[in-house]
Amino acid sequence: MSKTVRFREVDSIRGLAVLLMVMVHAAATWNPHNTTQNTSLAYLVAGLGGLAAPLFVTIFGWGLIKSRSNIKSNFIKATILLLLQLVVNLLSPHLFDPLTPGILSLFALLILMKPLMVQIANNNVRVTLFLISIVLIYAFSNSIYYVQGGNDWGARVTVGDSLTLISHLFFTGTYPLFPWITFAVVGAFLGSSITEGGKTLPRNNTTLLLIIIGISYCLVSLILASKAGSVWAHPTEGAYLNFFPANIGFMIGAMTGVLIFWLIIQELQILLFESCGRLSLTIYVLHFLPLTLLSNIEDERYWSVMEASLAVVLYTTAWLFFAFVWNRFQWLTIERLVRKLSSG
Repeated sequence: MSKTVRFREVDSIRGLAVLLMVMVHAAATWNPHNTTQNTSLAYLVAGLGGLAAPLFVTIFGWGLIKSRSNIKSNFIKATILLLLQLVVNLLSPHLFDPLTPGILSLFALLILMKPLMVQIANNNVRVTLFLISIVLIYAFSNSIYYVQGGNDWGARVTVGDSLTLISHLFFTGTYPLFPWITFAVVGAFLGSSITEGGKTLPRNNTTLLLIIIGISYCLVSLILASKAGSVWAHPTEGAYLNFFPANIGFMIGAMTGVLIFWLIIQELQILLFESCGRLSLTIYVLHFLPLTLLSNIEDERYWSVMEASLAVVLYTTAWLFFAFVWNRFQWLTIERLVRKLSSG
């Protein structure tokens, strides 16, 4: 198998995505439930955390289209990712059932669907039709909310039988194939596009227009939510931007955020998170273990909001330093294990 060309800014974006995931998981774990959560800091953490998965999935789609792996190699990778999802679930029994689908199982499905994604991404008309189809489904189907399940977190992570497992994989889980494949298709399209100067995201009027439209939607919806006295954005109760299940407002806002972060990191050559990007799978799997072992520490020590926030910042930063050090030991990473098992 030929050596993969590294794009440093893409590694940095992937690293930022996994650090944001660490941050939001830590914030959800060390959350003083006896204090108010409507602080500016809470909204900032929620906003950044909401971009973690969209960044991760979009960059995954970008890397998928760049990969030269054959069908056999992709099948092995998908199998490994499913097994790693099981490991993550077992490391976090307070959060998930053993068979709860998550972002790693989503990646496994996307790998298996690579031939279809290549066909879509290599044709501008197909990409346009795909995105229009997604928008139409959201806009004209009153039942789409129920197809994706309700906003009960427990129902999304509970797997009682095989039908529920399949439903969670494709529609009703935490990161189901629909609608999250949208981010992967956009990433794959960007990966298949030829840009000037070796840039991974085109810096042109189209990109700028999409960002302006996205920001405009967010601002208008925020004003409407404020006037109506409703919750604008929330993991499960957002009137306009809702994460579980992901609604059209969240998709617009998240994709806008992805483009903004991508453009900033690319143009300013921010490579601070590059080391994390090279170890993103290792960090994602391992970061659950300390969180599980210390999941009750804020209750035992009666942490305030500031103490919990400090713990989240320190824990997230610790993984950044971990990546700087551990990149010296590339032979001892999950990434290398996946490459070794799937090569040939």
